[in-house]
Amino acid sequence: MYKTKYKDLILISNKKKVSSKYETIFFFYGIGNSSDDFHFLIKKLHQRYQLIIPELPGHNNDKFNNKFSLINYSMSIVLFILRNNLCNLVFFSHSVGGIIPILIAKHLKKKIKIVKFFNYEGNLTDYDTDTITRKTSSYKLSEFNGKFKKLVEICEKSNQRAIRLWSDSLKKTSSRAFYIISKDAVKLSKKEFLLQFFRVFFRRKLYLLGSNSILNFSEFIFGSERLILKNTGHFAFYDDKTRFLSIFLKLIYNCK
Repeated sequence: MYKTKYKDLILISNKKKVSSKYETIFFFYGIGNSSDDFHFLIKKLHQRYQLIIPELPGHNNDKFNNKFSLINYSMSIVLFILRNNLCNLVFFSHSVGGIIPILIAKHLKKKIKIVKFFNYEGNLTDYDTDTITRKTSSYKLSEFNGKFKKLVEICEKSNQRAIRLWSDSLKKTSSRAFYIISKDAVKLSKKEFLLQFFRVFFRRKLYLLGSNSILNFSEFIFGSERLILKNTGHFAFYDDKTRFLSIFLKLIYNCK
């Protein structure tokens, strides 16, 4: 595992040096996670592939810039892609991370070929913020630090193993970053362009959802092939790491 820095970005990869000679997969995780949660993907992926996991600012003990926005963050990734002449890209995203490939593609359009977009319960509509992001954005920033500490405590004591594991990454997340990214995600998810762009621009896409998920999927699964992950919910990579790895590798290796 290697760490690369570019402008305000920290990127984790299975390659020491980012190169255009490899098939490149970008993995965008959700709010409150970290690249540490996905080391098992980096270790097992075949060497002909280049896996890049951009760290969300304020996550995994990274500093947080108060001027952050998901749009600016995505633009930095666009510049990174262009600077390194990366092409034939595959995007794999989870939760709030699902917004980022759409923002990137909006900037790139036809400049770079995007082979496929795997979206695991990624934000596309206002429905996707029904859980924690919308509740987070309803608070004032000045009061959220205390609320965030309470959230971590609740997750630590959860009877769900996946939520307890999520709390480990939450502890490495800045409460301010969690708040501002949530607020940004809610604002962007209220706009129709996320779903419209997902439906129209990405010709090859797959929507993944957990069979036990509490999210409402009825509106935005149309226009996309979907894969239901059985006996899991929003955190399949916590519920069964081995099974998630198997699904991930199969999807990537069969992506032509």
